[in-house]
Amino acid sequence: MNAFIIAGTHSGVGKTTVSIGLMAELRRQGLVVQAFKVGPDYIDPGYHRLATDRPSRNLDTWLCSKTAVKKSFARAAAEMNVVEGVMGLFDGAKGGKGSTAEIAALLALPVILVVDAKGMAQSAGALVQGYADYQKKTHIAGVIFNRVASVGHYDYLKKAVKRPSLGWIAKNKTLSLPERHLGLVPANERRPDIEKIRQTVVAQLDLKKLLSLSKIPRPKAPVLRLKKKQARIAYALDTAFHFYYQDNLDLLAAAGATLLPFSPLSDQSLPEADLLYFGGGFPECFEKQLLENKRFCEALRAWDFPIYAECGGLYYLSLIGKIPGKMQMRDRLQHFGYTEAIAQADTCLVRKGEKIKGHLFHYSRWEGLPKLYAFEKRGKSVVEGYADTKIHASFLHVHFASKPKLARRLVQAARDAG
Repeated sequence: MNAFIIAGTHSGVGKTTVSIGLMAELRRQGLVVQAFKVGPDYIDPGYHRLATDRPSRNLDTWLCSKTAVKKSFARAAAEMNVVEGVMGLFDGAKGGKGSTAEIAALLALPVILVVDAKGMAQSAGALVQGYADYQKKTHIAGVIFNRVASVGHYDYLKKAVKRPSLGWIAKNKTLSLPERHLGLVPANERRPDIEKIRQTVVAQLDLKKLLSLSKIPRPKAPVLRLKKKQARIAYALDTAFHFYYQDNLDLLAAAGATLLPFSPLSDQSLPEADLLYFGGGFPECFEKQLLENKRFCEALRAWDFPIYAECGGLYYLSLIGKIPGKMQMRDRLQHFGYTEAIAQADTCLVRKGEKIKGHLFHYSRWEGLPKLYAFEKRGKSVVEGYADTKIHASFLHVHFASKPKLARRLVQAARDAG
């Protein structure tokens, strides 16, 4: 099979644009294309899905063990696999944990380095050579130059680098993807012109050379054993709620859940389910519509079964008065990054005293009485989130592959409630 990882010298060099352009082109050629994203990103995978018509997978060695990451990659791998990196090639948590380079080395993937060539000529050679020499276990197989001014400009760049050059992408301001406070505007809110991106990205690229440099042995895929269906878990899925790791949904299904999508924006009644799962998203951008759906809000306030809510889900439950306290949007990030939290109560997901890894990224602040997770923030102990006998609501995004028993617990809670 073919597999490669699109990395950048730093954030903002055009990794997402290059990735979805290549994905769309390879799919146009009749190949089955599987996309992956390094790190805890929810938004880029939405763009991947538009380009490939398949759910994208997250690969994160901070949240999950290396074994879990390798299993996820092997299970999802297709004949053509495109992995989009995160930030710069070597950027990650302390020591480069979770970086693009770590994932590339773990999965033995060739790295295609995207270089922003604006204002650069022969110096590109020194830049690329520095990245190539920084970690010997990281194999930079080729280079793609972005924001190139002309054919002549590209000629300077190509001659300067000692790694195979796979072509160039011309400067094009119309290719910029719209951004908001948490990064790109989600693809399901403002659908990009995938065809235009495809044409622009591949116009001057040598795809034959790329494919020749990216052949790797197919990894052996372990079987994800499926339990008999025993509970119904409904998850919010619309333009306000759509932050879900595909592996989370798969692990819930494998643990015995029948998964039912629903929309707090448009549905007039709750689904027939045993547990509700509210993932993250942007409910703050849809407050009016969510509150105007009064029948749904009333039904949810009367709901007496378990609820698991992450970030945007916490925001929404507070907004409609399902949990106490008020939510406020702030003009700066309240928390960003990986966190290891300690549960302060038993819930449908965790047990008191249990350590759990997660990722936080939010501008909102909940003005309530936090009692769910304790963790360190700038050297101080902080408690956040809401918990009672049936509700688990927190800003913490959790990858169930970090502890597969988390998915099993949710299914068990749903089964017990049903």
